[in-house]
Amino acid sequence: MGKALHASTLVAKIVRAIFLQAMCMVCLVSAYEVSGKQLLSNRIAAPLAKGERKNTGAMEIMEPIPQAGRQLVRGMVRDEKGAGLPGVSVILKGSMTGTTTDGNGNFSIDAVDETSVLVFSFVGYLTREVTVGNQSQMDVALSVAPTLLDELVVVGYGAQKKVNLTGAVSTVTSEVLESRPITNLGQGLQGTISNLNINQASGSPGQGTTFNIRGNTSINGGSPLVLVNGIPMDINLLSPNDIESVTVLKDAASAAIYGARAAYGVILVTTKSGKKKDRPSVAISSIITSNAPTTRIDFIDTRDRIAYMNEAYMRVNGRNYYDDITVAAMMAHYNDPTKPQAIIHPSNPNEWTGVANTNWEEILMNKNYPMQQHSASISGGSEKFDYYSSLSYIYQTGLTNKELFKERFNRYNLMTNLNYEVTNWLKLGVKISVNNSKKQYPPNDAHFRNSYPENGTIYQTNVYSTQPLYDPNGKWTHEGSIANPAQFIKEGGQQTRKVNDVWLTGKATITAVRNTTFNIDYSFNTKSTSEASHLALVPFYNAAGEASGYYGGSNPNRVSRTSYDDTYYVVNAYGDYTRTLGKHYVKLLGGFNQENASYAWMKAERRNLIINDVPYMSLASGERFATDGLDEYAIRGAFARLNYSYDDRYLFEFNGRYDGTSKFVKSDRFAFFPSVSIGWRLDGEPFFSGLKKKVDLLKFRASYGALGNQNVTGYYPYIATLSASEVPYLINGERPMSVIAPGLVSPQLTWETVTQANLGVDVALFRNQLNASFDIYRRDTRDMLTKSQTLPAVLAVTEPQSNAADMKTSGFDLNIEWRDRIGEVRYEATLILSDYSARITKYSNPSGLISDYYVGHKLGEIWGLTTGGLFQTDEQAIALDQSNINGRKRQAGDLWMVDLNGDGKITRGAQTLGNPGDMSVIGNSTPRYSYGFRTNWKWKGIDLDVFFQGVAKRDVNLTQLFYLTQYSNEWVGISKTAMDYWSPENPDAFFPRPIISGAADVTATQTRFIQNGAYLRLKQLSLGYTIPVSISKKVGMERVRVFFTGSNLWTATRMINISDPELPGPSSYPLYKSLSLGANINF
Repeated sequence: MGKALHASTLVAKIVRAIFLQAMCMVCLVSAYEVSGKQLLSNRIAAPLAKGERKNTGAMEIMEPIPQAGRQLVRGMVRDEKGAGLPGVSVILKGSMTGTTTDGNGNFSIDAVDETSVLVFSFVGYLTREVTVGNQSQMDVALSVAPTLLDELVVVGYGAQKKVNLTGAVSTVTSEVLESRPITNLGQGLQGTISNLNINQASGSPGQGTTFNIRGNTSINGGSPLVLVNGIPMDINLLSPNDIESVTVLKDAASAAIYGARAAYGVILVTTKSGKKKDRPSVAISSIITSNAPTTRIDFIDTRDRIAYMNEAYMRVNGRNYYDDITVAAMMAHYNDPTKPQAIIHPSNPNEWTGVANTNWEEILMNKNYPMQQHSASISGGSEKFDYYSSLSYIYQTGLTNKELFKERFNRYNLMTNLNYEVTNWLKLGVKISVNNSKKQYPPNDAHFRNSYPENGTIYQTNVYSTQPLYDPNGKWTHEGSIANPAQFIKEGGQQTRKVNDVWLTGKATITAVRNTTFNIDYSFNTKSTSEASHLALVPFYNAAGEASGYYGGSNPNRVSRTSYDDTYYVVNAYGDYTRTLGKHYVKLLGGFNQENASYAWMKAERRNLIINDVPYMSLASGERFATDGLDEYAIRGAFARLNYSYDDRYLFEFNGRYDGTSKFVKSDRFAFFPSVSIGWRLDGEPFFSGLKKKVDLLKFRASYGALGNQNVTGYYPYIATLSASEVPYLINGERPMSVIAPGLVSPQLTWETVTQANLGVDVALFRNQLNASFDIYRRDTRDMLTKSQTLPAVLAVTEPQSNAADMKTSGFDLNIEWRDRIGEVRYEATLILSDYSARITKYSNPSGLISDYYVGHKLGEIWGLTTGGLFQTDEQAIALDQSNINGRKRQAGDLWMVDLNGDGKITRGAQTLGNPGDMSVIGNSTPRYSYGFRTNWKWKGIDLDVFFQGVAKRDVNLTQLFYLTQYSNEWVGISKTAMDYWSPENPDAFFPRPIISGAADVTATQTRFIQNGAYLRLKQLSLGYTIPVSISKKVGMERVRVFFTGSNLWTATRMINISDPELPGPSSYPLYKSLSLGANINF
């Protein structure tokens, strides 16, 4: 009840504020007209006298006659060099009155009284507020914004000026996350940082994201190190509302200081904090969203199914698939839905035969599903104390029809940052983060979502329109052994996952010694995850309405519990010394890092529940199954960094880290990873002075460094371990233990080593209006962990792992930003573009199998056959020998493959590089040329933000679910796209003739069915309005902004409309497009 009252009060305040604003606007429209750049009253102002029109040379500004109680203020706005600054916005704070400076920087404005405040703002300069007082003439100087000159960027164990960076580093602020209906930080970062590649495997509620920086670093996978306030955390558990900035360290020089875990790059997340001497500020954000899937698979109806299945059967068996009785009943119901949906067929009197025209998409899925996000924070500070505390809540429902199952995800986030200055040389800080989530989703069973228990598609391969939802007895229907998916969702049980994640961090900063700072922090994390699974018995019914058995996937019913208890702690102790001597600047940093982690887990299961819908192990009669485990690892390292610059022109940085990990044998446990980078600022050179008016920054960068990867398979890969378990059968009434002998292991496993070279340039032009950076890089990953040399078959064991593979990755990053204004309209535009490709340079594959890695292998490459087209006659089909691909009789309408090796037949050869038959590389699934474009516009209280994101090149192999599934067997759903099949009347069709089974040539990987996965997507469109302060303060609010946001609203792609181009394929749970309304309120 309390929450409802709070929400209603909030809504009432927003409505009241909007109403007051509307009334104010009505009054303004009737009372004012715009003349030049100045608002003038048409009811009070007298005609201008002679001489009151001032010629500025560039434009004419109408000078108002001062009103009673007002004073006219004139002045000039200058830049940092004292020159007049044209185009500066001069606004009377809290009102809509404003003007802009002329070509010489002059302005005039009618202020209200002595307490009025003028706000001066211009792109590339700091906004300044000046109280009028008794001034009638002002001379205002604006300072260059810290965008380039003084902006600090978070780097490893500290921060540096952006202009002095010599590594490849990109930063975004919380602005990219505002007003967006996102459940995790990864969704908000997609397309905002070049070569930060983000993948969301599905649109399932609560689904997280995965990252890579500049492509895959190793064939063993791996992800970047994510540090939140310097501490490793799961980025998917954070609330986007708590984020202040995100910095990505891309090259080895920037990441080397993190050593053992930085081989895949580093993402530094800084959360919000309070400010000293700042009054308490309360911020509330609320977003209500309606989601809908970005793609839907339209299945054919019953009439088309009759035509398709009969065509397929007639060509092979010489008769129709459906007999006359069934077709008559189907068409009767198709033409008149009041006719029976199921009949008793003479050939099967004990079962109902479906003759319906069911749209299973409407039955199984919600058309729209809601999501809501709410957050509240308070921040502030005194002379020596600052604080920030927030509480966030997300509630997200899923695509599953809520009448069948309530699929949902919710999460609470609590974060507190406290800092206290004990003395002028000692500062203490505490950070607390609590994340609690729960997800509920349908059961894991072969009849539902197949091998995708949580994130798989809700679409069913084994359901089609002729099957009704219920039979005439009101019971769930089935088609032979084909289950009713709605029944499984409704009665099949459920799965839940609960996560409780708590982080505690204490930090001390000591500045007792001049020019020196010492830091020490300790963090502790405990994370508990509990999963529960209940699979219930699901019966099927005969024509009499009696349960005649249970589906195999649900029998026996069962319940299982799995718990994961993770603990982690980290200690960082480091200090830095900074000294400036004339034009020389030196900074030394050194420190120590120790991390320990343990992962304990336990799983228990029991079958044969006594009561089907009461999932407790104590109420089950079957055998108990239990297992558990414990893994641990530790990292210890020492690190150092040297920064030197001369006159801010010549820049040098050295990083080094000596790391040790418990994952390797003692003799190879420690390694040293150095890096070096240099920079040259040409804009600081004397010979460059003539260009300084246009060029604010021109810097060249170069770096080279080495990183280590200790994220190898398992926690003890160098130890031969035994595997013990109970056997699955009884001996003398008991299940004895069995022990499996270990395979071969390599005692010399050690680090994968990643070296990276980077060249870059940074440019800023026109008073920092245009900023750009460009980087090219090459990364070599050596000693990747993989199988060792092929062993003789007589040993009958698998090759042990060893450091036996190398890979090269190369690519580029491009970032361009433009900021400007047109009159009173301010706008920004950002373009990012990046690319990468990777190639294997060393790998043991003596046979040259194309199914394995080999030297020269490009990651993502797709091998397959080349399709020439469709046979138009039976004679053509028989003439070409394709029996090696498919042994069935070939006919007109079948695919014909190109004989690449010219031997007169189509084969796959030995599937080796030396003998690939007619196979070749026909595509590559690596996303190439990823890009993003964002622009935002602000005019008075109105703001517009538009964001596009896409991939320019990618091949997708969709020879799987719903694309070609109609060629696998007769008990599957068929999409409408499949109706473009070959027939004598449709010789130019895309799909071959209908084939019910045995179509290995169709489902083989081939050029005809490789899809162009390139796309351009309108990722976000947001329109907001900020109510003037003079209005919002009347209802007790400092700032009120209301907004509308649309996400994934439009997509341009050539890909077939059965899968989202962002997803791995149509078997994935679809992504969603959304429409949102929200408000940001500050008190």
